[in-house]
Amino acid sequence: MPDRPHILLITTDQQRGDCLGINGNRFLETPNLDSLAASGVNFTRAYSLCPVCIPARRTLLSGMSADEHGLRGYQDGLDFDPPATLPGCLGEAGYQTQLIGKMHLHPQGKRYGFDNIILSETSNYRPRNPWQSRNDYATWLRNRGVTQNPQSHGMSSNSRLCRPWNMDESLHHNQWLAQEAVQFLTERRDPECPVFLHLSFFHPHPPLVPVQHYFERYLSKDLPPATLGDWCPSPDNQVRHPDSATGPFSAEIIQRATAAYYALIQQIDDCIAFVLEQWLGYGSSDSGSPCYIVFSSDHGEMLGDHQLYRKSLGYEASSRVPFFIGGHNVPLHKSSSDELVCWEDIAPTLLDLAGVPVPGSMHGRSLVPLARGETTTTGREELFGQCEGQHTSHWLITDRWKYLWYPKTNEEQVFDLQEDPGECHDLSTETSELETLRSRMADHLADRSDLQYDTAKLTPCGNRPPKVFWPEA
Repeated sequence: MPDRPHILLITTDQQRGDCLGINGNRFLETPNLDSLAASGVNFTRAYSLCPVCIPARRTLLSGMSADEHGLRGYQDGLDFDPPATLPGCLGEAGYQTQLIGKMHLHPQGKRYGFDNIILSETSNYRPRNPWQSRNDYATWLRNRGVTQNPQSHGMSSNSRLCRPWNMDESLHHNQWLAQEAVQFLTERRDPECPVFLHLSFFHPHPPLVPVQHYFERYLSKDLPPATLGDWCPSPDNQVRHPDSATGPFSAEIIQRATAAYYALIQQIDDCIAFVLEQWLGYGSSDSGSPCYIVFSSDHGEMLGDHQLYRKSLGYEASSRVPFFIGGHNVPLHKSSSDELVCWEDIAPTLLDLAGVPVPGSMHGRSLVPLARGETTTTGREELFGQCEGQHTSHWLITDRWKYLWYPKTNEEQVFDLQEDPGECHDLSTETSELETLRSRMADHLADRSDLQYDTAKLTPCGNRPPKVFWPEA
């Protein structure tokens, strides 16, 4: 039997931090994930600090921030050659390392330290896309005689539209990932060494195509409407593209999108239960082995909150993510932590759990002392986030305050997260904390020659719609 613990890292794509039952969502049913979170430490203030797919996944793999790994926004086709990777370090320590699902790095097929990868960046099969032409899920479907493209519904990977999955449930992307994970863990892996499996789900990222019976469950619930702050624009009658990141949106369409989004998360919850029961359940030779199970998501989803959709922003819905360290036959302190943690912390934490030295290139913090009850604090006072793109933004998060700056318009917002966790009232013209927050932001941007953070030119939004989203507001 291996001396080191097995490590199962499960990630979803685009799952909000408030989308676990244990995190207070009374409408979404995630009993299996909730139970896993309760078996260890659940971090209620975990953030993705460049909350869009490729930069976040570079961070997960390398333990480096966006500034350190060099990608501060979404851009396909860029080579990535980090000095050290999580699977590479574990492999050197004797682990069998396997990825199943989404990697979303370039060049496609590069293993980055994994012994083997089963790769599917998306359920949206794009054989002519130079960055996503390999899709092992599409190959698996064809090998089963399925000639229909799973993307035949026509909805894009950014759409707020939804519809039920139009093939057999066993052919759904979530189910395929779970089946591949079970086959690896129970049939294909080396029983003489510890295993590191990254099971990387693509959903609940759009297209929103849940299995019918999950979808019906949430359509029948009286789901609450999206959170709309005082600073949102008023509803209008403008026609917006189904992929638009800015509204106002139809409340009915957002309600259906939320139902589909929740349905996909619950299906993933059931898929995880299937994987764990087959691997560690009754009669399994691994049932007595130590195993850490870590769960998180690369970023959230605005889901209509504040008349915004998709990700990349510093608001809680977009940047805060679920994150817990659970386990099986391992020493964990059952707790909930509101310490500020981030995706930079995952790689050093997993290496520490495995007893593997953390390379100097990984600048995140190991959370093992928190997970084992040896401390209650990381000593971290703030987090700095950023994302370049259509709505380029930079933000600070402290124990109480959120400060956001939009360089394209020089606008800024301030929220008191203790009194206003939904970020509904912008205090940028009302709080004496503004100058302190500006000073902290200036410190983070001091070495940036590509930006001009000039406090004399800043414009507090004053609880009005930011022009970076709504130029005519």
